[in-house]
Amino acid sequence: MANIYLPYLKFFKDPLLIKAELIYALQESRDRCLHQSTKFLSELMMTLKNIPPYFEFENENNEFIRFELEPAFTNLEDYLVYFKARAYYDLEDYPSCAHIAKYTNNSKSMFLHYMARYLSMHNECIYERTNLFDSFKPINMRAYMELLDELLILNVYGSEDDSDEESEDEPQLQEASDLNTVNRKHSIQEVDSTPKGRRCSRRPRSLRIEKATTTTLGKKTKMTKRNNTAKKVKVTALAAQSENSMSSGDHKDVRIKREDPYLLWLTAVMLKRIDRCDEAVDILVRAIQIQPCYWGAWIELSTLVKDLHMLDALNVRLNESKEHHWMHLLFIAHMYVDFQITDRALNIYNDIWKMGHTVFQDWPYMQAQLAIAHHNKREIATAIVSFKTVMEMDPFRIDNLDLLSNLMYVCTSPDELVVLSKYVASIDRYRQETLCVLGNMYSLKCDHAKSVLYFKKAVRINPFNVTAWTLLGHEYIEMKNSYAAIISYRQALKINIRDYRAWYGLGQIYELVKLPNYALFYFTHARDLRPRDYRMLVSLGDMFDRADRIFESMACFYKALFYDTDGTIMLKLAKFYDKYGDCSNELTREHFNMMNRRALKIGIRNRTTIELNLILSKIYLYLGHYYMDLHYYDRAISLAGKCRDLWKETETNACQSLGVTEHVTALLAEIEARAGSDSSLASTPGAIKARRFLFAL
Repeated sequence: MANIYLPYLKFFKDPLLIKAELIYALQESRDRCLHQSTKFLSELMMTLKNIPPYFEFENENNEFIRFELEPAFTNLEDYLVYFKARAYYDLEDYPSCAHIAKYTNNSKSMFLHYMARYLSMHNECIYERTNLFDSFKPINMRAYMELLDELLILNVYGSEDDSDEESEDEPQLQEASDLNTVNRKHSIQEVDSTPKGRRCSRRPRSLRIEKATTTTLGKKTKMTKRNNTAKKVKVTALAAQSENSMSSGDHKDVRIKREDPYLLWLTAVMLKRIDRCDEAVDILVRAIQIQPCYWGAWIELSTLVKDLHMLDALNVRLNESKEHHWMHLLFIAHMYVDFQITDRALNIYNDIWKMGHTVFQDWPYMQAQLAIAHHNKREIATAIVSFKTVMEMDPFRIDNLDLLSNLMYVCTSPDELVVLSKYVASIDRYRQETLCVLGNMYSLKCDHAKSVLYFKKAVRINPFNVTAWTLLGHEYIEMKNSYAAIISYRQALKINIRDYRAWYGLGQIYELVKLPNYALFYFTHARDLRPRDYRMLVSLGDMFDRADRIFESMACFYKALFYDTDGTIMLKLAKFYDKYGDCSNELTREHFNMMNRRALKIGIRNRTTIELNLILSKIYLYLGHYYMDLHYYDRAISLAGKCRDLWKETETNACQSLGVTEHVTALLAEIEARAGSDSSLASTPGAIKARRFLFAL
């Protein structure tokens, strides 16, 4: 694994180059008010605080670093416009910000203009939702498409596309030809006056926007109308052209003429919201190749990757320039965590810790990713320790603590969950993570109505919070509201189709309403996402059993046996043989003995002594009942004695020892009753209780 990622790991050995890029990427994100990216980069900068350079870095001798400070404001007016627009942006007065920055060619002001217009529509969509389960589509779709067309003209089509359209359309009016003449004049002037490193088009944006429409008899007629297929072909062709220019080795020219990666990212975000995902991927790849340190573009790209084949193809495209940027390795590990391939993700993070510089061990993000990976592997104790380590590194960092509350919920630790909820509420009671922690706390107290209230608050703050939607679905199941639970899970799948919890939850709902064929469909998807999770395999096996597909059911149980650690699957198979097998058949007993040996190997490797004793006691009790049914009373009594001897030396868990002793006594009483009456139908209440203990799955 280390050899595969060695080209990436060389950057983590010498973090000087990483910090040099961060200095400039952090300034670009901060100037554009991209708060999440600024937070991510600032956290990494704090980790590298003792690594030079401290303020600036010259990159003339390193061709693999494409960063530079943007040119200063060319005049006082641009300077004042930017800071006034940013003041309105910080106050969330987005219409005023968009108006102030409307007629400027400074790239920062241009980004604030378009971002403010997009956020204004986004907030309108959130605030006007009367129903929590409404669609995420924009309300004013016409204004949304107009903004998207402007961004596409600015970032994708450009002047070459405009000239192609003019040759295809009908002859234009005199006003249009006059406007073209003005545009050409301004283009010539801008070629000479364009400062190095500017990322916008050479023509003034105000004239470029006006060229999109012309006035005919007092009505505006759109001249850039084209269908989605033509747009997709154009975007793909220009993306390929951009990749070829990036891999040609002429990095100096690329820096002079490079586009604005942040506007490309915004264009991709808008394309994604109207389900034009292929175009969004192409544009995001272009943005990443221009500015690979922008983490927001990587995260947006991760939401568009559908499967591992697409991820492999994407990695090939990103590595065509042979740069192997260090941020790309973090993206690969992030995708492995999302796809539940946790072993590969853990190998990458551990390689960074072992083979890279020691400062990365103090990076809270990486420790949090390790905690999430252990959470996905259901290594609960290790994950809790990792989350607590993150809290010690940064006491006010509450990101991902909703996952820690999930672990505490599973462990049924009400005291620890109450302490955690008070802790996060003291930091920020209105963060979506805090609301999820409080929802879990009330759910553990069986106050499901209040729990639903907090999860609803979380999804109102952020409608794209997959964890909150999934937990809301769980609560609706507890409240027997199947319809609301189904909608909640489907909302989660709209945001992230790789969320196995939503697929599994839908399967459970349809199992409860006795629709096994529907449940089979959803459990199959959950199994595909978590092939090593025995819960998915067992649920799928049960659905195959209900559908009378016996061979598929047995195959699922046998696969689950390889991941069984507590003997549950073995008992499931034993119950399956009791239902469909012939007890007088010798082959049934051989199969069961083989399963015993396999389960014991797994148990010895993974479990503690007390847990292993509990597994063995269940095995001996089942075999005791099995031989009793075959009238082999001596063997049954011998197995009952072995089960009792297991707990004689174990004094640490008196409750479990007492429970097993009761079941052994019940087994011996039934053996005595059957041996005395010589009737296989004899059964005592204690024996029935013992069987319930065996098959309480």
